[in-house]
Amino acid sequence: MLKNIADSASDHEKVVSTTCGWSDEHIHTELLTSEGMDRVWSFQRSLVRGMVTARDDNEVVSYRTRYGGEGGLELIEACDLGQLGNDAMVAALRLLKAKRAPSGKMPLIADRDLTGVYIHEALGHPCEADLVAAGDSCLDGKLGQKIGSDIVTVVDDPTIRGGYGAYPIDDEGVNTRAKRLITNGVLTEYLNHRETAAHFGIEPNGGARAQDGLHHPLVRMSNTMIMGGNHDTIDDLMEDIDYGIYACGSRGGQVDTGKGSFQFAAQEAWLIENGELTTPLKDVSVSGLTLEILQNVNGLTRDAKLAAPGFCGKGQTVPVGDGGPIMRISEALVG
Repeated sequence: MLKNIADSASDHEKVVSTTCGWSDEHIHTELLTSEGMDRVWSFQRSLVRGMVTARDDNEVVSYRTRYGGEGGLELIEACDLGQLGNDAMVAALRLLKAKRAPSGKMPLIADRDLTGVYIHEALGHPCEADLVAAGDSCLDGKLGQKIGSDIVTVVDDPTIRGGYGAYPIDDEGVNTRAKRLITNGVLTEYLNHRETAAHFGIEPNGGARAQDGLHHPLVRMSNTMIMGGNHDTIDDLMEDIDYGIYACGSRGGQVDTGKGSFQFAAQEAWLIENGELTTPLKDVSVSGLTLEILQNVNGLTRDAKLAAPGFCGKGQTVPVGDGGPIMRISEALVG
């Protein structure tokens, strides 16, 4: 199956290397506590990934792809792995010819991958109650306050079956449920575990996760996403943009949860001119303040769903899912 990805991703003379990987795990947990808790649960995750590197003279680019979620072999068998590899190759070859990104403040449209990464990093982490309690969150003291535009509703939901961040019971034995972090722009809930719930005088909401049995559970995200809006397609979002950027995927970034600032790099992008996609771009980065960007969200497509699976590091590494619809931001700093 990995060879299928590799073969389809390397079918061009300018592709100089491909790297493919596979991981699957069956997590079986037994939790016994001095309070008399005795719970047992099991679930599975599977993931395939690929990296395509292409070269044209002195220009070298890479493109990453991932597919996976909660489930076993049947999950990967349901994916067209040949198409997955081919799409990555096409993207890498497109990056070879792409232009450097313009810089400045302008309208930005993010695909569901970049939307999900933004929500996970820039909003999800500041919503973790252990960071709030430590005074390291820009959302400290803002519960019940309006922090985003009316169309922004964000959930963190480990009960989304198939999501890479799904889990049935948290690592303190608390039943999971959906957490509505933002409702129509209003901050309505933090992610917490039993310790932070006691600190704030609220009920624990199943946000305790540990990398494995040798690590202490921390407040962590699961499947985090923005809910859909009222636009049908990306064309609807672009039609009134004279000059802007459509950015896709993520190459990582940096977040300061206390200051509420962030910087992300997109895998690839296109220039938007007079409502249409024109020139392919590369080396696109997006930066800003979380609370400003949330206020600047002014368009979301209806089809919100999880994007590519990922991992989150916070001293420990856990699998997560994130995503949402295609998102339009009226103004963001692009460089």
